[in-house]
Amino acid sequence: MKITKASDYAIRLLTHLAAGKKEGTSEELARELDIPFNHLAKLVQNLSRRGFLSTRRGKGGGLKLAVDPREINVGAVIEAIEGPILINECIFKREQCRFSRECKVRKCLARVRYKIQEILSTTSILDLAPCA
Repeated sequence: MKITKASDYAIRLLTHLAAGKKEGTSEELARELDIPFNHLAKLVQNLSRRGFLSTRRGKGGGLKLAVDPREINVGAVIEAIEGPILINECIFKREQCRFSRECKVRKCLARVRYKIQEILSTTSILDLAPCA
């Protein structure tokens, strides 16, 4: 499993806002956080749809967290960007492999996935915010 740049950018944006840093426009935040503007614009759309961000247009507009950063867990952010966290497809799609019923590897990977999800779901955006 690899966390993509998109998830990294999303976490960077949310932790920046959680730390109480200046709310700003997408253009300002893209520059400040070194995130390509086009990527940031797509992330803002996605994170707004998921209820993590609120946006205001026009003068005095910008981005801000829509909920308390203690209520946003890292796992939810990654899943909002990437979809379900998978170690191996056979964990969810047993029909992919005729050995899945008795496969010890599948069971081991399912435990690994559970631990990863446990850690990510108990880590809030506020926990990762710099100097929050």
